Amino acid sequence: MNQENRINILLVDDRPENLLALEAIIERDEYNLIKAYSGEEALKYLLKYDFAVILLDVQMPGMDGFSTAKIIKAREKTKNIPILFITANNLDSEHIFMGYSVGAIDYLLKPFDPLILKSKLERFVELYLLNKKIIEQSKSLEDKNKTIEYIAYHDGLTSLPNRRMFHDVMIQNLMNAKNKNETLGLMYLDLDRFKSVNDSLGHLMGDKLLQQVSKRLVNAVREYDFVARLGGDEFVIVLSNSNREECLEVAEEILSSFKDPFYIDNFEFYITTCIGLSIFPYDGEDSNTLMKNADAALYRAKEQGKNEYKVYHSGMNIESYRKFLMQNELRKAIELDQFSIVYQPRIDVETGEVVNAEALIRWNHPSWGVVRPDVFIPIAEESNLIFEIDKWVLKKVCEQMSRWSNIPYLSIKVSVNFSAQHFLQRDLIKQIKQILNVSKMNPSMLEIEITESALLQNEETVLQALQQIKDLNIQIALDDYGTGYSSIKYLREFPFDTVKIDKSYIQDTTNPEKNSRVIVDSIITLVKNLGIHVVAEGVETIEQLNVIRNLQCNEVQGYFYSRPLPPEDFVLYVEKLNMENRQSKTSKNIKSVDNVIILEPKEEIGINKTLIEISIQIIKRENSLSTREVDVFSLIVEGLSNKEISENLFISEHTVKNHITNILSKLNVSDRVQAIALVYETCINEKKIK
Repeated sequence: MNQENRINILLVDDRPENLLALEAIIERDEYNLIKAYSGEEALKYLLKYDFAVILLDVQMPGMDGFSTAKIIKAREKTKNIPILFITANNLDSEHIFMGYSVGAIDYLLKPFDPLILKSKLERFVELYLLNKKIIEQSKSLEDKNKTIEYIAYHDGLTSLPNRRMFHDVMIQNLMNAKNKNETLGLMYLDLDRFKSVNDSLGHLMGDKLLQQVSKRLVNAVREYDFVARLGGDEFVIVLSNSNREECLEVAEEILSSFKDPFYIDNFEFYITTCIGLSIFPYDGEDSNTLMKNADAALYRAKEQGKNEYKVYHSGMNIESYRKFLMQNELRKAIELDQFSIVYQPRIDVETGEVVNAEALIRWNHPSWGVVRPDVFIPIAEESNLIFEIDKWVLKKVCEQMSRWSNIPYLSIKVSVNFSAQHFLQRDLIKQIKQILNVSKMNPSMLEIEITESALLQNEETVLQALQQIKDLNIQIALDDYGTGYSSIKYLREFPFDTVKIDKSYIQDTTNPEKNSRVIVDSIITLVKNLGIHVVAEGVETIEQLNVIRNLQCNEVQGYFYSRPLPPEDFVLYVEKLNMENRQSKTSKNIKSVDNVIILEPKEEIGINKTLIEISIQIIKRENSLSTREVDVFSLIVEGLSNKEISENLFISEHTVKNHITNILSKLNVSDRVQAIALVYETCINEKKIK
C-alpha cells in the first residue's frame, strides 16, 4: 500500500521491548506504526503526522502519560485523537480516574490480551476512517454548495452575475451610498438589432456574440463597476460612488467600444447598443424605482435611434404612465363603443370623381378627446390588441359598404389597413370569410392595405396569406411605398393591385432642390408598366396636384380634396363631387371622346374662331401666359391631345406636359375642361359687349 494512504498509529513507551511487543501484535499492511520513546518525542511526531489513535504508556520517566495526554488534548489539531492508556495492573482507581479526566478513551492493563488490544484498535481505526470520510463528504458538499451558489448567482452563458446577484449587489450598494451620502449610477443596456443575428445566423451565433459583448462591457467600465446580464440581450451596470458626469463618461466609453467589429468564426459583426441611465438619489431611492426609470430612459434612447444613451428625467415617467393608462383604456374601447370609422376619398385624376376611399379608425376618448392612430396603434400592436381592433374595423367597414351598395354613386372600393402581425395568424382568412358572409358584401369592392415592413420578415407566410386573400376576389394595396426598402422584388413577386406612393415624396415634388419629382415619375412609370394601379398620397396643394396629373398618376388622395370624413359627410361629398364632374362632362358646349376634349361646331351658338382667338389673347394678358404657352393653350382649345400638340409645335410630349401644368396653374383651374370653359365664358362676355 502507498505510504501516503496508510493509517498512522502512534506507540509511546519508554521501554523498547514493550514497543516491539505492541508492534508485533498490531502490525498490518495498512498501518504505519510510529514509535516514540518519551512524551516529548511523541509531541514532536504529533506536529508532523495525523494519527488515527495513540497507544500511550502512563508510567514513563520525565513527562509521564498523564502530562503528555494533557498537552495533546490542549492542542487544537490533536485534541480529537483517541488515546488508549497502557498501564500496570496494580494502578489504583484514583490514577485511572486521572487518566479519564485528561482525555483517555480507554485503558489496557499489562499484561494485556493481544486479541482485546487488536479489537479495540480496529474499532478506533474504523472510527477514524468514518470520521475522515465524513470530513471528505463535508468538503465535497461544501464545494458543491459553492458551485450551486455560483450557478444561482451567475449567468450560465457569459459567466457574468445574473439578475439575482444584481438585486443583492444593488441593495448593498444603495445602503453604502445612503450611509456615506454618495451618488450611484444605474445603467440599463439593450443591444440594437440583436434579433436579426439570431434570426439570420441562428442562436448559437447569437450566444457567441453575447459572450463577446459581455467581455467588451467588462473591459469598457471601471474595475470597481458591477456588470450583470439580466437575460437575452439586456445588461445592467452599477456605478458606485459616481455622479452624473462620471456616469456619462462611462456611457460614452461603452458606445465607443462598440465601434470596433466583433469577429466570430468567419463573420464580422458591427453591432451597437442603447443605454438608459438613472442616478441615485435624484431619480429614485430604491432599486425598483431606479430600475424602472433607467428602463424608461432606455426606451427613449431606442425611440431616438440606434447607438444612443439617454439620462432619465421626470417627463419620461409621465409618458410611461400615459402609455400604461392608454393600454388599459384600449382594452375597453371596443366594448364602450369609443372607436369610429372615417373615410378619406381617393380621386381619379382623369375624371375628377371619387372612385375609392381609405377607411381610417379614430379613438374618441371621453377624457382625452380624439386620439391619433399613430399614437395608439403602436401600443395596440405591442399588446396584441391590434387583432381585435383591425377585426372590428373590417367588420364595420363591410357593414357600411353593404348599406351603401344600393346607392349608385357610392359604388366605390374601400381600403382597410392591416397590421403586419395579422399575416402570421392561422385563422386570418377564416375571419375575413366570416365577416364577408355576415355582411353580404361584394369582396371585389374591398381592398386590403399593408405596409412594406409587413413583408420584411416571414415573406413566404405573408405571400401565402396575400394569395389567399386575392383568391377571395379582394384587392391588395402596398401602402407608404418609398419609406421602406422600396424593393422592386416585392412589386414583382407579390400580388399587388395598387401601390400608394408615400406623401413625403409627393409633397416634395414642387421643391426644385430635391429629386422627389424625378423619383415619383420613375415610380409611376415602373409601377404602371407592371400593370399596377398608382395612388399619390398626401396631395395638399394645386401645385402638387398639377405635377401628379402631369406625371399621369391614376389616383390622388389628400387634404387638397378632402380630410377623412364621417360616413354621412363622406356620402354628401361623393354625391356632390361626382355629380358636378358628370354634369361638366355632359355640358352642351363640350364633350369628351377618348379622353380628348373637343368642341361641337354645331353648338358654337355664333361664337366664331376669331372671337375664340380674341378671348385667348385676353386670357393671355390677364394671366401672363408666355407666347409658347398661348400656342399650347390654343391647341388645347381646339381639342388636340398631348401627342398632337407635340407634333404640331415640334416639341416633346414631356415639354407639352410642363406647359400644360404651368397654364393650368396660372389660370387657377384643375383640368382642361375648366380651362376651355374659361375661354367660352370670355367669348360670351365679349359678344355681349359687342
